[in-house]
Amino acid sequence: MYNTKNYTEQGGDVTHIGGKLVFDEGAELMPNQAADTAGTTASLKAAFNSLLVKLKNAGLMTGDEWAAPTVTKEINDTVAGHANRQANTNDISSVAVSGNVITITLSKKVSALKDFNGGNGWGVHKWLGIGVRPWTNAITDLYYNGSKLTAEDVSEAQSVGLNDTGYFVRWVAADLVLAGDNSQKSKDTFTIWADGYQKATYKLKIVEPTT
Repeated sequence: MYNTKNYTEQGGDVTHIGGKLVFDEGAELMPNQAADTAGTTASLKAAFNSLLVKLKNAGLMTGDEWAAPTVTKEINDTVAGHANRQANTNDISSVAVSGNVITITLSKKVSALKDFNGGNGWGVHKWLGIGVRPWTNAITDLYYNGSKLTAEDVSEAQSVGLNDTGYFVRWVAADLVLAGDNSQKSKDTFTIWADGYQKATYKLKIVEPTT
């Protein structure tokens, strides 16, 4: 008869965690273990990989790190009424990723961009768009700012010409990002996460021409 919340059964094959698991100073997580791609059978490989994901999600093993995402300015929004947002997107000279910073370089001053109403409470700002591809998996397996992306996000990406799997659209209020104004609905950062992965936060940066 056990009278503790945390105990290991006789023989050591099963451990019960009924109370809080505390990592004391000096304790370490299990190091990251890559998924098995050459298991003896498909079922064993799937079971092993599922266990790895559960350990990583529970914080008992270090999660996988994200590779640098691919970003693109090649957005083609042909929806009626979106011309101003597309015009602003066309004024992107380049986009680049360095570490966790995504830099959007413009060909004109933000003040010279066109106003666009983002709708649904996003407000009238100097909106433009970029495509972000954090991996080649389906984006419906991806969490963006805590919410799972859906088939609607896939359709949105495809509607602006982002047909490769793994892309989603990040609409950017260039005026707010330039000013560092995160008091409104649009922010200059976003966080992604997926099963088995660590959370990764990316910061947007707007660069204007000097003249």
